[in-house]
Amino acid sequence: MQECLLYSEPELYDLLFPNAKGNTSVQDPVRWERLAASEQFYLEEAAKGGPVLELACGTGRLTVPIAQRGTEIVGVDNSSSMLETARTKAEAAGVRVEFVQADMRSFDLSRQFPIIFIAGNSLQHLLTAEDLQQCFDCVRRHLAWGGRLVFDVANPDPRQLERDTGQRAVGFRVNDAERGEITLEEAATYDPATGIRHVVWYLSAPGAPDFRVIDYILRMTSPADVMQALEAAGFRVDTRYGEYTRIPFEPASPRQVYICSSS
Repeated sequence: MQECLLYSEPELYDLLFPNAKGNTSVQDPVRWERLAASEQFYLEEAAKGGPVLELACGTGRLTVPIAQRGTEIVGVDNSSSMLETARTKAEAAGVRVEFVQADMRSFDLSRQFPIIFIAGNSLQHLLTAEDLQQCFDCVRRHLAWGGRLVFDVANPDPRQLERDTGQRAVGFRVNDAERGEITLEEAATYDPATGIRHVVWYLSAPGAPDFRVIDYILRMTSPADVMQALEAAGFRVDTRYGEYTRIPFEPASPRQVYICSSS
């Protein structure tokens, strides 16, 4: 599992992937709506009963708002930099959250939870089928009887992957109070044999072209990959959506959003 270098710069991460509520930096309304929908989805699921365990919690984009709603939540992440920022956010918000640095494939918290979250594309950092299986096996050991595993991951788009030829293209733009408008360009290549997508992000601001270049890899995890690993870990899929808005899942859906229980 390769850690994206962006995770060592939590302030930049938060600028690119902010909370939707009260945010004015995201220029694309469609992207803003997806951020807002993701937050709303997990807040609704957390309200059904905690304590919550959130894996790959990052800087606490979901963790802190859930805690502010009065739900006990534990955040786990592999990045010390991201967790340091999450702790600062929790303290500023006046909420108590336990944050733990650990690998999502091999953590051991010596307790079980009625609900476990893995939000965003975090599972794509698991680069092999074995990595994904280890994660779900570990989650299963931490899930209380009758509990729910709730997670989402991008649904690979074959047409998009065919266009991954390494050419730079604008991904999105955000406004930064210090730098001005930041443009993120992406160049990607895809290996269908391994399912690995190699991504390079180029961040530019006025007078500062390519001030950050971020190189990382992701695994494009298909619905078949997910279902196989869930079944092997002893999970049953209760609901599968195609978006955070809870629309039914279809082969062309942009996302795979799962609510699972132990079988």
